[in-house]
Amino acid sequence: MASEERDGDVLLQLQPEEIGESDAQLPEHIERCSGLDYNDFFWRFMHKNIPVVIADVSNDWECQNWTVAGVRDQESRDLNSNASASSINFDYLKTKISDCPVPVADCNSSYFNSHTKLELNFHDYLAKWRSGIENQSSNRTAWTSAEVNSNVVPASGDNLYLKDWHLAAQMPDYNFYKVPKYFSSDWLNEQLIQQGKDDYRFVYMGPKNSWTSYHADVFGSFSWSTNIVGLKKWLIMPPGEELKLNDRLGNLPFSIDEKMLDEHHVRYYTINQRANEAVFVPSGWFHQVWNLTDTISVNHNWFNACNIALVWQNLKNNLKAVCNEISDCQQMDNFEAHCQTMLRASFGINYLDFIELLEFIAARRLAEATVATKFLLFDSYVMNDYHVQYDLECLRKITRILTEDSTIQFSPLQLEDRCQGLLRRLEF
Repeated sequence: MASEERDGDVLLQLQPEEIGESDAQLPEHIERCSGLDYNDFFWRFMHKNIPVVIADVSNDWECQNWTVAGVRDQESRDLNSNASASSINFDYLKTKISDCPVPVADCNSSYFNSHTKLELNFHDYLAKWRSGIENQSSNRTAWTSAEVNSNVVPASGDNLYLKDWHLAAQMPDYNFYKVPKYFSSDWLNEQLIQQGKDDYRFVYMGPKNSWTSYHADVFGSFSWSTNIVGLKKWLIMPPGEELKLNDRLGNLPFSIDEKMLDEHHVRYYTINQRANEAVFVPSGWFHQVWNLTDTISVNHNWFNACNIALVWQNLKNNLKAVCNEISDCQQMDNFEAHCQTMLRASFGINYLDFIELLEFIAARRLAEATVATKFLLFDSYVMNDYHVQYDLECLRKITRILTEDSTIQFSPLQLEDRCQGLLRRLEF
């Protein structure tokens, strides 16, 4: 087996890839798996950058108490369910989570190609959501006549989606979920959590017909999304297909639907995600998501040895875009440093941040490889020796690539010295 219990922790048993299994081909449809082996997930899906839906990942999560089981189960059985009762346990949520400010998107309003953002207190958000459900129940016939993809709601009604909420960081003692083993090799959050920085662990809560606009995930990262309750519809496409939708200036559409994708001959997949299922979204796969019912999900963005080269390429591309944007200022003092500052503001990290992440992960993996030290991933998982060595080899490869990059070589920020020092430590 690719994972096993060891002293109460789960040992992630990664084995070398089987010969002849390295070629990645796009599937005819997105697989839905139950009881998937960690090693199989790693090589068949994560390493090949292919989506998958994994069932039965949240059976024992505390946040199952956020739902009303009977209604939740009815929704899970029937994609067209229109149960009048709410599947959300609003009273339990109010007792477990304080009335803190939360980030909310208005799905009925856009601002500069994004949903309008606002901030509400959590209990006020729950009250609005609950009130909306009660108001809808008297007009259910009108609601069910709307097309799934239309996202049409009464003009006077709210369509507020609580998104990108750092609840796990905000309430670290509230263990409301457990990271599934498949997604535990997470260099990004491993560093950020340990160093007490903003992480990429989120909770989403939203009413029926709330939605997330068309996008690819931050940094070119992986993401995973587990439905605690509710049904989601995804339209998702392989890297490169998004170019067929760009306008003549290279701008992406704000929203998509099947009609648009078919007209532009886009290859895409439809996923209907039920409660207790996790969707693995690979790097660079553009997607849009609709909540077909009241929905709560837990989501992470992350990267690791499998996609670190893609993240680096995205970082390089974004620096190039920044430099082009302010090319008329090239003669200014500290132009390179200014570009790195703008890169961090627009992309989320810059070259120094990226190198520091590599240094952090390298230090931990070297400690595991050379001394009797084992770091717990998300307080639950331990990598086997091959997994550690695989990470180290990928760190060597990406660091060698960095040392050959002209921006790093000629940077006045001594980035080359940092990379050369890291490479010496890795090539012990």
